[in-house]
Amino acid sequence: MDKKRVRLQIRGIVQGVGFRPFVYKLAKKFGLKGYCFNDTKGVMIEVEGEISKIENFLETLTSSAPAVSNINSITKSELPVNGEKEFSIIESKSSENKFVMLPADISICNDCLHELFDKKNRRYLYPFINCTNCGPRFSIIKSVPYDRIKTTMNEFKMCHACGAEYKNILERRFHAEPVSCFDCGPSIKLIKELNAKKIRYGKTSRHDLAKTANLIHKGKIVAIKGIGGYHLGCNAFNLKTVRRLRRLKKRLTKPFALMAENIESIEELCFLSDTERKIIQSRRRPIVLLKIKKYLPFMEEIAPGQLYLGVMLAYAPVHYLIFHYLKKYSAKPLLIMTSANKESFPLVSKEEELKEVKNFSDAFLMHNRNIETRSDDSIVRVFENKEIVIRKSRGYIPDFMDFKSKKTILACGAELKNTFAISKQGYLIDSPFIGDLKNYKNYEFFLDTIAHYKKILDVEPEIIAHDFHPEYLSTQYALSQNARRIGVWHHHAHLAACLFENNVKGKAIGVCFDGAGLGQDNAIWGGEFFITDIAGFKRAAHFKYFGLLGADKSAEEPRRVAFSLLYALFGKNMFKHKLNSLSAFDKKEKNIFYGLMQSKEFVLSSSAGRLFDGAASILGIMQKVGYEAEAAILLEMLATSFNGKTESYAYHIKKRKGAYLIDWQPFFTEIVKDVLAKKDKKLIAYKFHKTFAKIIHEVCMNLRKDYGINDIVISGGVFQNFLLLNLVINDLRSRRFTVHYHKRVPTNDSGISIGQAVVAAAQIGTDL
Repeated sequence: MDKKRVRLQIRGIVQGVGFRPFVYKLAKKFGLKGYCFNDTKGVMIEVEGEISKIENFLETLTSSAPAVSNINSITKSELPVNGEKEFSIIESKSSENKFVMLPADISICNDCLHELFDKKNRRYLYPFINCTNCGPRFSIIKSVPYDRIKTTMNEFKMCHACGAEYKNILERRFHAEPVSCFDCGPSIKLIKELNAKKIRYGKTSRHDLAKTANLIHKGKIVAIKGIGGYHLGCNAFNLKTVRRLRRLKKRLTKPFALMAENIESIEELCFLSDTERKIIQSRRRPIVLLKIKKYLPFMEEIAPGQLYLGVMLAYAPVHYLIFHYLKKYSAKPLLIMTSANKESFPLVSKEEELKEVKNFSDAFLMHNRNIETRSDDSIVRVFENKEIVIRKSRGYIPDFMDFKSKKTILACGAELKNTFAISKQGYLIDSPFIGDLKNYKNYEFFLDTIAHYKKILDVEPEIIAHDFHPEYLSTQYALSQNARRIGVWHHHAHLAACLFENNVKGKAIGVCFDGAGLGQDNAIWGGEFFITDIAGFKRAAHFKYFGLLGADKSAEEPRRVAFSLLYALFGKNMFKHKLNSLSAFDKKEKNIFYGLMQSKEFVLSSSAGRLFDGAASILGIMQKVGYEAEAAILLEMLATSFNGKTESYAYHIKKRKGAYLIDWQPFFTEIVKDVLAKKDKKLIAYKFHKTFAKIIHEVCMNLRKDYGINDIVISGGVFQNFLLLNLVINDLRSRRFTVHYHKRVPTNDSGISIGQAVVAAAQIGTDL
């Protein structure tokens, strides 16, 4: 019989996901000889045998790979037959050119969950149970290839029993790098007070988990170490505790995330579509924003003014164990599980950082498996039966997107909601969510994570892309580096990310609405329409400029935006109107701000995000926000509650110097009239949204007529407003536009880094 030998270089998510045991069993099934091993590109396989059996092997390799793996490419070459006697898995090999598609952290699998509560199993109630199909991955990786010695598990020497499982090809834990048990693995410890002494971990005590549950039952707040960092956990039904947590964290109104043990507990609170059910139970275990089914009193404390709750299922063994002990006190416990951090600080992931949150916690459930890369919980929402990523971190990172670039690129991202992205060997890899770089701790997190990515991806960027805003720390970092630097305009980056994600070739109409981004004229843009492609853009329409009093301070105080808008509408007569916006200022403040408007001491802006804030202020919804975009979010909630039909407000669009200018003054004048007439605020809020949708529709119609373009890309943080997004898309599709929006890449500033990399690649001549 004819035989041959082939070498297969497998690239993709193929390390740490049970891929080599799968290959081994497959080779045995088809009677093939050879070997496989992890290398610094993925998995290398050499097999020899009958040609027909090798063909069957190759077909099954791609069709039946482990569920958590993802084969991206297979490079095949033929070799001389050498008479191999068996098939084996051999030690990993390194090369000078390291590049491995690393696996994300995933939730506990059903097999491990069953063993966790099996009294006959040696890992019964063991809080670090895992196998090749589940558990920590990216958060513990220190270097590549992905072997135990290059993870934070290296300090734990496997006992004989775990070692036997680890080496047994037929075991579910074969080469599961975090494998351990009570005798040899990490340990948990519950402590009541932090002190300077180093924590001494002994063997894990199940009593610590029972005590943790008891503390939560009694209304205490516990800092709980998980996979990507610490949560602050407490009983969601205990209103006194929830209020206390808000006071301690100085988080008076921002919604808290909830964690439930099972899908049945969630179904009692929220509506669940089939898509939402699938996502929330997925191995990634994100927080999913779900519509509230029946508004219960405790929900106002959890998510004030919201129609949605952010809910996730337990995903780490320690979570399931806490629920296990909590059921002694309650049949269906529900936890607040919010990030353990101070406001605008990064998530706490190291024991020495716990002092930052010691005043928020009554106790600390710790463990001694180090976290190499901290990562917050990811946040998603479902729109048109598609998963929309809002915050991309644990479970979704690292994400390897196909990206053909001639050079290695580091894109440094924006100032708010920062992420960065690095390209290498045909992929673009984005970072975990980092946060607001104005906070020095987040900037340190930014620097540390870039250094880690450079190490594990073995890359030194040749090109560094950055925002044009000179005060962004991400920009200042880029300008300090010894590499070619390419500046990318903020809103072009937004739209380029959407073009790239949706594989839109050629030019499109770009609609980019957000809070703030530096424009080419040094004004603050944010309500823009462009004719754009990846390589460049032309500003084709925008909202008429208005003044921002105190620039960034306006984002924190919607009343400032309203003051500016009302001054533009009524001048010195503005104070004749009895509006909540103006009542929010004392006499001295009114005089100061009126003087600033008269002397034009403000920043010019076209920001749609600030117009939403201004409307919320005039409606009396909110004058000072407790968290970013709170006023706009509550305006959306109010509008979503409206049941009925209405026309839009009036507006004017004029063409000046080759671009359309959208005058917001007519519809804000009508809004003021409706507010003074005490019309239904839900109606006013909905009518405001409908006006924005109609403006977008009309401008896009004009631009299609002018430029003959039918594709529309939508980006920017304002389009996290799903009511607006739905109105806009339905209007545009009714006129046969092809509309593209974000799904895999966040539409907010977390997506900026992807767009920067895409634009930079285009500028150096890469055909994406």
